[in-house]
Amino acid sequence: MVYQLKITSIENADFLRIIEIDGERSFADLHWCIQQCCGYSSDQLASFFVAGDNYGKQTEITFLDFGRTSSRTEIMGKTKLHNILSDKGQRLLYVFDFFNDRSFYIELTKIYMEKHLQENKVTYKQGDAPAQVLEEELQGQGLEILNQENRYRDYGDLDDYTEIFGEMEDLIEGD
Repeated sequence: MVYQLKITSIENADFLRIIEIDGERSFADLHWCIQQCCGYSSDQLASFFVAGDNYGKQTEITFLDFGRTSSRTEIMGKTKLHNILSDKGQRLLYVFDFFNDRSFYIELTKIYMEKHLQENKVTYKQGDAPAQVLEEELQGQGLEILNQENRYRDYGDLDDYTEIFGEMEDLIEGD
């Protein structure tokens, strides 16, 4: 069976990816497909979460195996898509930036029962993906903002402490 997944982002309303992937593939394969179609590097942590109502997190499907077993934690490389995904409309969260709690919304939009795929396919691509790490997105703007803030911090050199505080100390002592 083949799953069609719709991927959206709250950060960029124009961003949309539609991926078709075989149900025999693992969540690690889906992870790599998302990374590639968004132009992300693979050096950042990421996890899938099976979403409950209003995209509330239920079961985590993590990339790293910490050796702990839990009924609420699965490993991407060991978990096949068909073991988790079963119903049209089912939703996942794909957290790609843990430090800033940024994620994609994923919805299972179609299931093709009698079809198989050898390779994952990105069948639709719209808009630019948000920056993988928030600092990258702010880096261009951030330098300009930082320069503006630093402009107000330049009070000149103070050669003599008493130039500013000496008079106040004389006033306090004189009381």
